Amino acid sequence: MKAYLSFIKLRLGVGLQYRFAAIAGIATQFFFGAMYVMMYDAYYRSGVSTGMEWQQLVSYVWIQQAFFYLTYFNLMDPDIYDSIVTGQVSYEFIRPINVYWLWYAKLFAKKIAGAALRFLPVILIASLLPVHYSLKGPASPESFLLFVITLTLGVLLSLGIGMLIYSLMFYTTSSKGIFSVYTVIAEFFAGGVIPIPFMPEILQKICYLLPFRLSVDLPYRLYAGNISIEEGIQSALVQLIWIFIVIAAGRIILKNASKKLVVQGG
Repeated sequence: MKAYLSFIKLRLGVGLQYRFAAIAGIATQFFFGAMYVMMYDAYYRSGVSTGMEWQQLVSYVWIQQAFFYLTYFNLMDPDIYDSIVTGQVSYEFIRPINVYWLWYAKLFAKKIAGAALRFLPVILIASLLPVHYSLKGPASPESFLLFVITLTLGVLLSLGIGMLIYSLMFYTTSSKGIFSVYTVIAEFFAGGVIPIPFMPEILQKICYLLPFRLSVDLPYRLYAGNISIEEGIQSALVQLIWIFIVIAAGRIILKNASKKLVVQGG
């Protein structure tokens, strides 16, 4: 455990140094947040009924942008990717440390470092906007507590899914392809492209069957008050089950891959 915490601390230190990238990230998240809010404003003014009240939607959009880096499914880490493609991963397998948890710790630190420099400025700016477009507080203290819990579990789940994809990369010839397909599918069915209540009923059912929405849709709609406390508690238990499943699957696949690993070249 001490070794993994050291890797997390090291990665956090490196990630927090890129302040210019953080400023660019803040500007990007605010731009996209403002664009989505204005787009949905025109949509709501047309009189179309949706499964979310206007203020719930505004909160959903801004909280999603504030914590975007935490729940974004594209976990392409250059160091891990290059180690698999070039065969350097063979050196990691002979170290007295579990490669799965080593990579998991690296990705965790990358997410925390990226979000730490962005979420507060986005929240502050969004809170100071005109009332119709501004971010409001959580629906209730209970909603906020569940938001924190489910957001934390959602991060662990997204990392587990990402590690599952990395494990599958050992069995593919085009590593970037599997990540590209995975990212598009995950973002859509997580509610990252459009909120799930806006989707047709058949797509909503598919979203609820897949684990992706538990990392994005669930915590943000809990904050906005669009999901009840009872459903939030039940969904948190489902998150725990999915975390166990994807981590167990990823570890098994990576362990089997390490036994059959062949590095070409000299």
